Amino acid sequence: MRPENDYLFQQRVVSLGGGTGQFAFLRGIVDLNNPFFNTAITGSWDSGSKSGELRDRLGILPMGDYLQCIYGLMEDKEQLRAAIGILRDRSEKRPLIHEIAAQAERHYHGVEGGIEGLLKLFQIRGKVFLATTDDVDLHAETKNGVHYNREHELDKLELIPSFHVDDEIFRIWLEPEARANPKVLEKINEADKIVFTPGSPFGSTFPLLLVGNIPETIFNARGSLILVSNLMTTIGQDHHLSTVSKWLKNFQYYLGDDQYIKKNGRSRIDYLVVNRNGIDQEIINFYKGKGQHLVESDEQDKDECRDLAPGIKIVEEPIVEYIRPQHLLRHNPEALAKTILSL
Repeated sequence: MRPENDYLFQQRVVSLGGGTGQFAFLRGIVDLNNPFFNTAITGSWDSGSKSGELRDRLGILPMGDYLQCIYGLMEDKEQLRAAIGILRDRSEKRPLIHEIAAQAERHYHGVEGGIEGLLKLFQIRGKVFLATTDDVDLHAETKNGVHYNREHELDKLELIPSFHVDDEIFRIWLEPEARANPKVLEKINEADKIVFTPGSPFGSTFPLLLVGNIPETIFNARGSLILVSNLMTTIGQDHHLSTVSKWLKNFQYYLGDDQYIKKNGRSRIDYLVVNRNGIDQEIINFYKGKGQHLVESDEQDKDECRDLAPGIKIVEEPIVEYIRPQHLLRHNPEALAKTILSL
């Protein structure tokens, strides 16, 4: 393992998010920042796919997002390749990693001990925490008054007959009310940088702000608050968040930023990171064919962001890459991490 002082950056960075967006950020930061200072915080309301199945069958909290964080924080690239190849193998009914995680939780008598055990098993020096260890479900209601139960329905809205594309998510909430993991509040307080990574807005990002005391702790923390804008919309869940300012306005609502602005005269959000490099029309058309669109941010929209969040700094950098064989447009891990660490 590389010694701690061999890393270019020595910053206490807390990332909040879920899924592939947080994974991409962690893959970048793990090569640049002292690994002992990297903390990933994710949700516990995943109800879909294999995580949801294990949740219902074994009564344990969903593990999909925290496993993504564990993969993301693996420092050895060869270890990561082997882990993905072996532990994600689906020749059986469930990936092996899910059974290992379930056994870790049983052995260590709970999810927190199970996660810590997995970090030791894979020799990971960073930390991973669930925002809440309460067993909660995510609910949503649309402007047309349609109610959706549990997170997996939000992920597949376009497949649900009751959903219409002219409708949109109006509000989300957690049931029961979620208590914050005390270790998460402690890490946020200690952080030099608090980063909300790209991801599903109503499924991963905004719900984190519904967990008790997380917004208040962010308000009082000394670290910079940094948001990373999504690249694309998705059908159903956030097709109406077609500009960065619309996305920002929703984030501010769940953060409670209006109250912070009233009290302090400026937004609590310090930086908003958006992509600068051009994306080929061919790629845009490919995603349009799947019902997805670029999250736009022209000069007028940037001005709208500044009006919404007084004092915010908009950071534009070339942070996107297109992986042609997989037709995958994503944030470049190293470019994104370096941009944030350099702020």
